[in-house]
Amino acid sequence: MIVYEEVVSLIQGICKINADKDFSYITGLLHDYVSKLRENELLNHLLQAGVISERFHHDSTEEKLYAKYCDLLLSKTLTLLGIKSNVVEGRGNAPDVIGEIPQRYKIVGDAKAFRLSRTAKNQKDFKVEALNTWRKEAKASYAFLVGPLYQFPSTKSQIYHQAIRYNVTLMSYTHLYLVIQFKSHNHLDLEPLWKIGQNLTPTQDANIYWEAINTTICKLVGAQLKDWEEAYKKTQEILPEQAKIEISFWESEKQKIKNLSHEEAVNQLIKTLNIDRKIKVIKKTAGIIQA
Repeated sequence: MIVYEEVVSLIQGICKINADKDFSYITGLLHDYVSKLRENELLNHLLQAGVISERFHHDSTEEKLYAKYCDLLLSKTLTLLGIKSNVVEGRGNAPDVIGEIPQRYKIVGDAKAFRLSRTAKNQKDFKVEALNTWRKEAKASYAFLVGPLYQFPSTKSQIYHQAIRYNVTLMSYTHLYLVIQFKSHNHLDLEPLWKIGQNLTPTQDANIYWEAINTTICKLVGAQLKDWEEAYKKTQEILPEQAKIEISFWESEKQKIKNLSHEEAVNQLIKTLNIDRKIKVIKKTAGIIQA
């Protein structure tokens, strides 16, 4: 079982067993799991992070808990890098993580996760401008966003221009993997990474932006570009395994649908489309039924 599958099963189990508990309680259980990860285990998690399972319904507790898992990975990674950090609880309109090196700087971070079935890459999904606002509200010096590298636009996009304009550093979980892999016991100064937007000419070009990120990280941790390429290769090798798990789920769902009787299929479609609920809302709005 790959780590990704283990995490998905863990989240499903936590939600099933603790269905009557509030979200802060089940988040605490997940926090215990992540906090106990050894450094070599964390590396495997970072290589496979950021993929929302198709088994999780949209806006479900499971989906929200997986997002929290990514936040916890980000917070643990920052702490290991000498930036004491905490996951922000409660508020939706806020960064996922706030870290600080006392007497030096504070930083806000956002961890992104997407389904492999996701198609459109809307710049609003990456919340670059929002991170700039949250940084100011937190009185932080820097801001950064982490997501799966293959989910970022691969050619040209406004998000790169925004990242440079607002000095919000874009990174992938694979970049964090490389930093942890090469970190030494000595103090690691990542501040040049958080300032990278200040040193780039505004551009929408993905290649220019990622070349700057790759070069800067390798220089800071004492790695070679070939080390980055090897880390990226590992992500690319695990991705098809994750895809197989998600494809298998949908193939199974497809077979279940094929095995439904006509009446079961009709009822399932009505339920999926939320038709009865929509009719009720319309009636309520029109005053046909009381609230």
